[in-house]
Amino acid sequence: MKAGERHHLKTNEFAIRVARVTEVVATHRDRLVLGAILVAVLIVAGAGYSWFQGRKSDQGGALLGAAMTTYDAPIVPAPTVPGATQQVGTYPTQTARAEAAVAAFQKIIDTYPSTGAGVAARYHHAAALMTLGRFAVAEKGFQAAVEAASGTIFEPMAKMGQAEVLVASGQADKGVAIFEALAADRDGMLPVDGVLMQLGRAFEKAGKQAEARTTYKRVVDEFPDSQYVAQARQDLVRLG
Repeated sequence: MKAGERHHLKTNEFAIRVARVTEVVATHRDRLVLGAILVAVLIVAGAGYSWFQGRKSDQGGALLGAAMTTYDAPIVPAPTVPGATQQVGTYPTQTARAEAAVAAFQKIIDTYPSTGAGVAARYHHAAALMTLGRFAVAEKGFQAAVEAASGTIFEPMAKMGQAEVLVASGQADKGVAIFEALAADRDGMLPVDGVLMQLGRAFEKAGKQAEARTTYKRVVDEFPDSQYVAQARQDLVRLG
């Protein structure tokens, strides 16, 4: 059964549940108290809605898994043998793979916008657009992800993605401001040492070598056990 047909079936089942309660109300109108009837309708309708929403979440999650598989699919050169086709589950170029991922994530956003899968899809959709070099659209996508992902890990991740897009598109100063705000949140969901490394890169892009050195030194001094310490030391040596 196709996904669209299953979705239609579940919608009908929910409608049938409510319709049955409504029929009972009409049949026994004179013997039932109105308040009790309304409570029954609300309970059944609420349970049906919660069940239906759960199904939507499951379906959205399945689509998200498929989209992530596309996003990480192997790159295999197109076959040169006449009549041969591209190996299933692979793409001939990174651009082709990213285009396919953008379409897959967009489908989730359109179909399940308010689910957890929809929130995650917004973030990955923007990341795929960034891979394609569509920086202006990617930045708007990350902003939409920030707004949709309030209170979840995807909120700071989307902010970080937005900062990376700004740096990549020549707006390093704006990107720096976002990275600085994320690095200042010591109780946030993102590891501060990792954010500092990105901040150092942004400072370099902005031509602020002294600020970059200070940032890398913070990683070494404040996070001696960080996995980024070795790289931070190399960057300090490189910058002199």
